[in-house]
Amino acid sequence: MLIGISMKVIHFLGSFNPIYGGPTYSVKSQCLGLANRGVNVSLATESESKRYLMPLIEAGVKVVDSPTETPNIFQSLYLRFSRFLKGIDEYDIYHCHGVWRLTCHWVSRLAFNQGAKYVVNPRGDLEMSRINYNKWKKLKKTLAWYLYAKKDVQNASCLIATSKQEAQSIRRMGVATPIAIIPNGMDLTEFQSVTRTNANKEKKTVLFLSRVNPIKGLELLLEAWALLPSELLDGWELHIVGNSDPVDYKTVIAGLISRKKISSSVKMFDAMVGYEKINKYLSSDLFILPSFSENFGNVVAEAMLCECPVITTTNTPWDCLVSESCGWWIDLSIENLVRTLSEAMSLTDMQRSEMGKRAKCFVENTFSIESVSAQTEKLYTWIMNEGEKPEFVV
Repeated sequence: MLIGISMKVIHFLGSFNPIYGGPTYSVKSQCLGLANRGVNVSLATESESKRYLMPLIEAGVKVVDSPTETPNIFQSLYLRFSRFLKGIDEYDIYHCHGVWRLTCHWVSRLAFNQGAKYVVNPRGDLEMSRINYNKWKKLKKTLAWYLYAKKDVQNASCLIATSKQEAQSIRRMGVATPIAIIPNGMDLTEFQSVTRTNANKEKKTVLFLSRVNPIKGLELLLEAWALLPSELLDGWELHIVGNSDPVDYKTVIAGLISRKKISSSVKMFDAMVGYEKINKYLSSDLFILPSFSENFGNVVAEAMLCECPVITTTNTPWDCLVSESCGWWIDLSIENLVRTLSEAMSLTDMQRSEMGKRAKCFVENTFSIESVSAQTEKLYTWIMNEGEKPEFVV
């Protein structure tokens, strides 16, 4: 910890149920890293999340029950959340995750009215491809932007983007607030003793593991998979792992698999968490995330930590896959997916193994909780006018 600086910080995230994806892991890592550095950290979340937060509680993070974010009546949530905010301690810094949730708005307004500092991690909420992919949600988000979200973002002491790409997306929204570029931190302890388990398999595996959502590019992936040579598919399977978001989207994907007559080489699984998820990475030969947009993509880092070479798109911030020779970073199209899958699946096991080892080494050296939490603490110290502007703030 930076000597002589004490601070009280509270983070806000609705739920830590792993089915909600990346932030449920990255926010935990962020809070854990800060607590390990001696920062007084609290975390406001729904009461059902406590079962996922025991390592944080044991590390000294105070977990505060906040009202559920799925009420039947808007006014009821407003009144309950207002009472909740009035009842909590005062903090030096309020740290919100997300932009569109009304709870983030009320936290921002509370901090602003108190003259307190607050930070916003948009968590990809300001990526235009995510705003535009659903017409109804686009309308709601456009209204929210002009009613409250734009003001909340502009009044923040600082925003945190997880990549230069996300920072550019925020600037394209006309936001002039300082932006700190701090990647998500990874809890490396979960991956320290892992061993790959893909020897002597009948078929090799290309793994997609993420939310099964239109923005993830699965439909293009399946179109490309159907175009791969049959002699290549004879030795490979595509495994799709994740919860359906929206709830009926897996039905759309299943229908496409049937129409393309690729059901013999494509298998679908429910979402996996914990060691089941890690073992899935370890038993896979390639990982693919053909997204239209990712502000970070925790699953990419997790696959790399499991020595699994990655294919993803230039809509994600993972250009290091090329610079570190541990994967493929491609413009998203069916043609490019066919070409890249063919190349990656045609490599020898040894070639993919060498790529995987380079991938793990890079993530361990770049995205550890320790290095990321040090940057976050440095940012907080600057926000409190106790230190110089960090070099990662733009």
